[in-house]
Amino acid sequence: MESYQIWLAFMALAIVSLSIIQLQISRNRRLKIDRHQMQIEAQRLHDDLRDRTESLDRLQHDFAQLLKWRDRAMELEKELRAAKQRERYFSAQRLQFLEDCISSQKISPNSSFLVTVPSRGVHTFEDSLLHMLERAEFEIIIVSPWIKMQTWNRIKAPLHKFSRRGGRLKVFMRDCEIDYSNGMSDDIREEVAILGGEIIPVGKLHAKIYLVDRREAIITSANLTKGGVDDNYEAGIWLKDPAIIKEICAFVDDLRASN
Repeated sequence: MESYQIWLAFMALAIVSLSIIQLQISRNRRLKIDRHQMQIEAQRLHDDLRDRTESLDRLQHDFAQLLKWRDRAMELEKELRAAKQRERYFSAQRLQFLEDCISSQKISPNSSFLVTVPSRGVHTFEDSLLHMLERAEFEIIIVSPWIKMQTWNRIKAPLHKFSRRGGRLKVFMRDCEIDYSNGMSDDIREEVAILGGEIIPVGKLHAKIYLVDRREAIITSANLTKGGVDDNYEAGIWLKDPAIIKEICAFVDDLRASN
């Protein structure tokens, strides 16, 4: 009888232990399932956060691009307004020139002979060139194979005034290193850049032309050098005949197109 009771007690203990083990297994299974679900949810949240971060980065990039485009659009708008103002100004100046030309056709001469005669101290070329540059309104074109800095400085004052008024300066010259090295010419690229102008190199250039506002010009044998202005015997002509000016402009435009 006593052994039977012991056996029953042992069986009860075994049943209780088995139940506890089953409960623990069931609990562990639920915990594992919950942990897996939590991992899935955490991964989903992580992916969602990453997507939102990438979306925010794209928005920030797009916003930065929009700011750049807005700034560029404002710059282009300013440039367009300035260009329109310049074109209106140039058109008005050309119209005024035509009116002046018509009204003064019978009053002032259309041409005059210019010379440099060192033995007599005659320098009508330089005097006429300076006066013409001072009258310039919107465009100065200088065609001179050789230009020396000393002579360039003698015409710099009217060029600076012209540049401050917004005029356009173009200089056609040989722009050749050999000429610079042997002293025939000087490198004035920096000087022209300061004035907002441009240099157009023409390797075989020999013509000497000084053109202002496409309405008056000097055709001469003189370069912008001390020899051309002071020392050599030079000759040329100042003119404003519209038909000849038109041909001079065409020649200058051809020079530009060929280079």
